[in-house]
Amino acid sequence: MSSRSIQKLEERMENLSPESLRYRVLESAKRFKSSWIELGQVLYTVYKDKHYREWGHATFEVYCAKEIGVREQTAVKLLKSYYFLEKEEPEYLKGRNEDKPAEVPAFESVNALRLAKQSERISEKDYEKIREEVLEKGSEPTEVKKKIKYFLKPAPTKEVSEVDQKKQAAKKAVTHAKGLAEKGVGF
Repeated sequence: MSSRSIQKLEERMENLSPESLRYRVLESAKRFKSSWIELGQVLYTVYKDKHYREWGHATFEVYCAKEIGVREQTAVKLLKSYYFLEKEEPEYLKGRNEDKPAEVPAFESVNALRLAKQSERISEKDYEKIREEVLEKGSEPTEVKKKIKYFLKPAPTKEVSEVDQKKQAAKKAVTHAKGLAEKGVGF
């Protein structure tokens, strides 16, 4: 976030009680770059309980854009990434060190991990490797996406020799001819 965005957030916070949810959301938005998990958590509450309506915003997306300066696409990724951790990795959330937000993986990496978990083309073993890259090593989103693409590549096709190709074609022709003969189709 730019310093101008942070300044706007601080201006909005001036007239709010520090104990209010709205204040906490704005405070979390300020720390967004270093700790997105907290922002994802409070945004999830705002979204789920529709608090943005109480604050004069018609939609969650408008609230995110106008109040905290987060684009819709980013807000959705934050929500989904946080919810994924809450649902699939609750131990990670419990064990994280809030004093060291730099150790938190990028939300884009967690979002990629979430998508990998949903993919039927990624084995459990490969998912565990990606999970380790994201949650234990804190790999950058570009590296995580490269690893996922690697696991999504189809296995190399086995070269079929010309002799084998001819054998397969002959078998198909024989099978086809038998089928025609059984139907009484003559030559």
